[in-house]
Amino acid sequence: MTEHKAIQDPKKFSEAHYKFFQVKLFSKETSRKELEDICMTLGHLPTKEAQDLLDKFRKSERSKEVEWLECAIDEGKHWYLSPNDEKEERDFLALKMLQTKDDIIVDLMGKLAEHDFQIRTMNIELEAIEELKKDNNSDKQNDDIRYRIIALQELIGMETTKLEEVNAEIELEEKIREKIKQSITTERYKDVDSMYMSEVHFDGEE
Repeated sequence: MTEHKAIQDPKKFSEAHYKFFQVKLFSKETSRKELEDICMTLGHLPTKEAQDLLDKFRKSERSKEVEWLECAIDEGKHWYLSPNDEKEERDFLALKMLQTKDDIIVDLMGKLAEHDFQIRTMNIELEAIEELKKDNNSDKQNDDIRYRIIALQELIGMETTKLEEVNAEIELEEKIREKIKQSITTERYKDVDSMYMSEVHFDGEE
């Protein structure tokens, strides 16, 4: 494996460097050692250009020649997204909150589906019982049917109330999430997939 490199200074890399890396990464003439050296450099270069090049190279046929490429991409992303000052630390934490909000919303949507399922199944049963009421039933059966209809109507009402409450919770969480997202001003954080933050843990986080 190519010798490990220290974190590279972005100021030392110009557009010409990135163009050179791109040509070498996609040239059939480039040796495996050169590919590894470039990927190692890009993996320790905290810039969007380095990230984009590694991601593009990942999709090429020759990417298999760099066995540790995924590690380089992950490490590169880590260094690229690492905050450099208090404002970026705040925005990075806000990114984590977006991922937390997404988890909350997914859980609520699961509850919403459960209430909706209960309402739909109980409505089917209610329809069946309403049809049963038209049959030639005994007085005892008709009493049971009336009680069952009342009970189902009450249960459907309760489940409908719960469904509306969960819907309201989802709407509120989505609005809060959007406000948090709008508060992020660090440019490189604006398009980060919140799923990435599930791998990031902060001190004090449970």
